Amino acid sequence: MLLQDFIQVFSAAVVALFPVVNPIGNAFIVNNFLEGLDNSQRKSVVKQITIYCVCIGLGSLIIGRAILLLFGLSIPVIQLGGGLMICKTALGWLSDNNNRLNRERKERTINELDYENLQKDIFYPITFPIIMGSGTISVIFTLTANSLVEGDYSLTVMNYLAITLVILILCALVYFFLSNASKIVNKVGTSGNQIINKLIAFFTFCIGIQIALAGISKIFHINILE
Repeated sequence: MLLQDFIQVFSAAVVALFPVVNPIGNAFIVNNFLEGLDNSQRKSVVKQITIYCVCIGLGSLIIGRAILLLFGLSIPVIQLGGGLMICKTALGWLSDNNNRLNRERKERTINELDYENLQKDIFYPITFPIIMGSGTISVIFTLTANSLVEGDYSLTVMNYLAITLVILILCALVYFFLSNASKIVNKVGTSGNQIINKLIAFFTFCIGIQIALAGISKIFHINILE
């Protein structure tokens, strides 16, 4: 019975978290920050990003329930806020101004190799909010609330372990795709990279809308998504 519950929670966590973490798509976005770095510098930065992702993911899982209780926040409100933040981030990726900033960053990195300045961006905005943003945190909070089983500590622990495993797997995928992002980008070319980035931004925007609408549906007790 515990194994069956573990598989169910694991599957639900994968379905819920994979789209918002988006390790494949975000690798193309983050690669704009890493252009011009040599292999050792890239590995060091990617390792730091992955560590931050693990800390944000597991930290949200551990303190999620306490945060909700401390501030009196409900899951629907968290979903609404997280969804709106995802939409805001995606709109920034879709804008021409954002592309211009990325090109300027790329040129500056290639010309000056400002590895030290890049260190300031590893946590914000690369790790948070691009990879592990408010949308991811809101989903983890939701999974945390739904995984708590009153009176059954063994099942609660099993549910938390399932979510923990999913977070670690996604962080491992983040490391893998970020480490190989430059190779993938070189194969698809500049035009292909721009098209993929736009598609990723659009789908991210749609994910944000869906999360926000799920929150609105629960707040006002209406079935918007049906």
